[in-house]
Amino acid sequence: MPKPAGRVLTLLELLQSGGTRTVAELAERLGVDGRTVRRYVGQLIDLDVPVESVRGRYGGYRLGPGHRLPPLMLSDDEALAVLLGLLAGRRT
Repeated sequence: MPKPAGRVLTLLELLQSGGTRTVAELAERLGVDGRTVRRYVGQLIDLDVPVESVRGRYGGYRLGPGHRLPPLMLSDDEALAVLLGLLAGRRT
């Protein structure tokens, strides 16, 4: 992923899939180092996403219980604009 914002959203998606994820696992999936993962977690916390740190041998990060982002709701015009933008981006 070329942009940090995209990586932060990918991190959120990984955490939403459930369970505790180690820093090493998250770093590998995002293509960054552990320090960057910690910075991205800090950004999620700044956005009031309840990311919990789990200590210990099998520690890492997980989302607080019951947290889930609502589904993305788009109007017909917005959905069409997103589709056209994706198609245009694919051609470049």
